[in-house]
Amino acid sequence: MTSDLIIGIASGIIATFLAMLMSHFFKTVVIPFIKSILFDIPNISGQWQSYDLEEGDAVGEAVIKQRNRQIYMQVIRTTDRQKQTTHKVFACTGKFASGTLVGYFEDVDMKGYIIGAIVMRLLPDNKTLKGKTVYFDYHQGEVVTHDYWLKR
Repeated sequence: MTSDLIIGIASGIIATFLAMLMSHFFKTVVIPFIKSILFDIPNISGQWQSYDLEEGDAVGEAVIKQRNRQIYMQVIRTTDRQKQTTHKVFACTGKFASGTLVGYFEDVDMKGYIIGAIVMRLLPDNKTLKGKTVYFDYHQGEVVTHDYWLKR
């Protein structure tokens, strides 16, 4: 009698765990795959070079991982806005819909000391994202906006 109770509780826990695992799998793999087939979303995954000026030198690189409309981006900045060598790593999470990427970012090394938002538009060549970044600049003591480009 007691062993039946223990078996019933254990099987309930296992069944709940398997249901949660399958639910997570469908949310993160199956449904995004079906949506990407149905909605024909441009794929912006991969390596990108980052620029402060449209025709300037690269100031870093970005790696974008796209799962349907969900975007995960890591940006490594190697040159700051004063043209000095630096090494800052930013993590960005956002959405990509109708050719527009909207996300928020924070620095990885300083645990959120620099946090801001980014809005970019995919140009028709599918090789350039152009937009703005907004964040609080502690040196200037105010919120600043800068142009920003990503190019393949």
